[in-house]
Amino acid sequence: MKSRLTVPPMRAAIKQSEKSEHRFKVGAAIAKGNKVLVAACNSRKTHPKYGSGAYSTLHAESHAIYKAIRQGINIKGATIYVYRANDMLAKPCPSCQALINKYGIKHVVYSGNPDAQEVKSL
Repeated sequence: MKSRLTVPPMRAAIKQSEKSEHRFKVGAAIAKGNKVLVAACNSRKTHPKYGSGAYSTLHAESHAIYKAIRQGINIKGATIYVYRANDMLAKPCPSCQALINKYGIKHVVYSGNPDAQEVKSL
């Protein structure tokens, strides 16, 4: 069986993670089938309340969803692929999962341990 780390949407998420300027490099890609609709990495954001402090990160999953909305891309029924460039779990946090549910993304595929090529689905 082919590893899910090699399918085009996960490769897009991996490529996005490499663009992140954070210590924890995370990428996400939203796809229908193997067609990537939109992809993004975790990035810095500004907010008058938080400035550039501890709460200044836009998670890759949310970033990809916001990009899709801004571009008018229909993501209902899609799959989101999330990759974290280390041995830690890339499962979406509760806030990102709430956005995933709100916008009708049906499947979540995320990396767990790249050495073991473990990928989990929700």
